[in-house]
Amino acid sequence: MVYDLKYNNSISNQDKIQLVENLAFTAANFLKNEILVTPYIWVIAPVPSSKDRELQPVYLLADKIAYFLNRKIDGEYIKKIKNTNELKSIEVLEERQKILDGAFICDKRYKGKKILLIDDLYRSGATLNEITKTLYTQGEVDNVYVLCFTKTRSKK
Repeated sequence: MVYDLKYNNSISNQDKIQLVENLAFTAANFLKNEILVTPYIWVIAPVPSSKDRELQPVYLLADKIAYFLNRKIDGEYIKKIKNTNELKSIEVLEERQKILDGAFICDKRYKGKKILLIDDLYRSGATLNEITKTLYTQGEVDNVYVLCFTKTRSKK
């Protein structure tokens, strides 16, 4: 379903919105029923996209999850300030980390709060690690939790 959201141009935007609804509903139920920290999450933040799309899946998913959990969403909190393009062709973790170093900024609006990051894809963890580092150092948040919808295998 995540693949269809991002790459399948043969399905309509209306069908993509239905996919978002289904994925977000499932994720929100998982968070409500399985994750003990969910009641303490202050805000939900989507991971900034590396590619412009007519519909941005991560933002749509984060928005809908926030709605289902009755939490604030802040799509402007984390800003990408360095153009990194898509990293899927970069195989070496250290190279990915170097490319992402200093790529994100945030402010202190959620200082001392718990943040839930939403991303569509987990591969090496380099992007999430860089954003988490930014949230702790620049944003001075209390805790960062992450929800990803899919994981890909990285070649090692």
